[in-house]
Amino acid sequence: MAVADIDRERAASVAAEVGGHAIVADVRSAEAAVAAVDEAHEVLGGLTRVANIVGLVDMRPFATTDPAQWEAQLRLNLLSQVNVCHASGRHLLADGRGGAIAMVASVSGIYGARNQAIYGASKAGVMSLARTLADEWGRHGVRVNCVAPDITAVPRLTDAIDVPLDEALATMDAMAAEEGVPLRRMGRAHEIAGPLLFLLSDLSSFMTGQTLVVDGGTIVHFPHRTGGDQT
Repeated sequence: MAVADIDRERAASVAAEVGGHAIVADVRSAEAAVAAVDEAHEVLGGLTRVANIVGLVDMRPFATTDPAQWEAQLRLNLLSQVNVCHASGRHLLADGRGGAIAMVASVSGIYGARNQAIYGASKAGVMSLARTLADEWGRHGVRVNCVAPDITAVPRLTDAIDVPLDEALATMDAMAAEEGVPLRRMGRAHEIAGPLLFLLSDLSSFMTGQTLVVDGGTIVHFPHRTGGDQT
């Protein structure tokens, strides 16, 4: 396994945890994405599975956004994944062994998300990209799918709440419950990793061009009050 990250220490830490090879790359650059994927291909002796996870939300009202912010966020949240797909696709198609790519989109790209115009548009683009590549590359045995999470209690968010981890998680879960998430809590990182592994494994060998929504049931929740609490 090879692990690529823009942060050297984080790449090394995750690589050590999974027994993999660490690569430092900023895949907002097409050249850097090619170099990173080429290094992984060489170190691993081939490439068949790619978890394409890039993105960061920048929340602001649409009316306050400017072209520079749109360009920066689209480059981070959409073009970075395009770059990795381009670089990976060269090897997956040339090697002729098939394979799978799993990308991370977001429920923000499925329904309207206030203050997330740029992020939502970029993540909708990721899902559209997956459908197109699934159609173009399916004949070569290459599958492309997405996971679309809702807000997940990753360290970047829990660390922002200046309390012990268990208290931070309890606070975030209470927020999710108040907002009507059917499972009444936020997701955890491993609950996003599981669907990604599924999409990269042979358990999903007849799935391509799909987006798995992993949101605790939010997308199926009717937003208007129609009666008392259900038990």
